[in-house]
Amino acid sequence: MAIHHLGYREWDQPRTGHWLRPKYIALSGIALVWRRKWLRLMLMLAWLPIAVPAFGIFAFESSLNEPGFLRVVANLIAGPLQRPDIAFMVLADPESARHEVWTLLIMAFFRYPQLSAMILLVGLIAPMLISYDLRSRAYLLYFSRPLRIIDYILGKAAVVWFFLGMIVTVPALSLYVVGVLLSPNLSVVQETWDIPLRILGASFVLLVPTTALAICYSACTSESRYASFAWFATWILGSVAYQVMTFSDVDFGPDRRPRPNLSQPAAMAQPSLESGALDLDRWRILSPYHALGKVQAWVFGLDPTEGSVLPTLLLLSGITVFGFWIVRRRLISLLSV
Repeated sequence: MAIHHLGYREWDQPRTGHWLRPKYIALSGIALVWRRKWLRLMLMLAWLPIAVPAFGIFAFESSLNEPGFLRVVANLIAGPLQRPDIAFMVLADPESARHEVWTLLIMAFFRYPQLSAMILLVGLIAPMLISYDLRSRAYLLYFSRPLRIIDYILGKAAVVWFFLGMIVTVPALSLYVVGVLLSPNLSVVQETWDIPLRILGASFVLLVPTTALAICYSACTSESRYASFAWFATWILGSVAYQVMTFSDVDFGPDRRPRPNLSQPAAMAQPSLESGALDLDRWRILSPYHALGKVQAWVFGLDPTEGSVLPTLLLLSGITVFGFWIVRRRLISLLSV
């Protein structure tokens, strides 16, 4: 009889259910990524922009008792946020505009600082999730266990979802809680109860297709730097292509439109670049950044354009399905050798 029995041996202990196995892959990936000090610093910095919409909500709630704040809130909404229609609602009837103001400020938090932080964060952590396993042959160790390909994919995707949730979903929900605490009474919950659901919906729209695209790039190469380059190139070139195709025919003459007079109902009209003079939806499918903005504005009920959201929904759904399918096919081809 041999002293040492080499080779695979049958596992005779209770096995974890299939739907719990991705959890352990995700936990190991999160632990490895969390060791990086720059990542912890980035997570802390990603929370700083929450101060801007929090101040906006505070100023709006204070304006209900101090009318002097109304002009500040209206100028913020009509200027940087480019929604003079909501600014007019604030001046006309602040109480009825609470829901629109809150959703607009939270959507702006999603749209600008957090979406930019998402692009940077995912571009730094997602490309190495699968490419490192391909380069070191670690995927053979994973699949030497009773692990399905879908378990492996979900575990790797959950790593990205965890960190994105930390910089997008959790701060946005915290911002809503802060808004409730800054309100004069808890009756605002009855008016804004749907906002947390919209936050979760907008988070789903952001997390799923972007993760599918990122791990798709990671699975296509064993060099993570190539996956990172493809990730950043997709966002940069897509945004540039959208800007060029959308604004190439616009004649920016020397005359400028005056700022809207918020004391007149005519201010409810959108600027000419967002009404019928310019189609902002025609080329959104070229840019993931602008496609996400369209769908998130639709989720929050604040889409300022008249175009259908269906093309961008189909684009994001296609990216999700095709991205995960590519990862699956890539793993099947490696395991079948």
